[in-house]
Amino acid sequence: MLQEALTNVVRHAGTDTCRVGVAYGADEVTVEVEDDGRGGLPAGIGYGIAGMRERVALLHGRFTAGPRPEGGFRVAARLPVPPAETR
Repeated sequence: MLQEALTNVVRHAGTDTCRVGVAYGADEVTVEVEDDGRGGLPAGIGYGIAGMRERVALLHGRFTAGPRPEGGFRVAARLPVPPAETR
């Protein structure tokens, strides 16, 4: 997910920077990529976001992607951490 989100920033955002956040808790890992660029592609163009959504769903996680109210774009995933006895 992270690689695809960063690739989308480079290809589509029209900005030289983005912010990446990773947080790890007892129950989940959260990954976020935000930029201040011009936003994403029109709906229905490309497969990057759909692919990220599918991969996160396979891991029983939650995924969001879309324009930020203040401009730019945000991609975020919350992935559950398996119980210790199954790791």
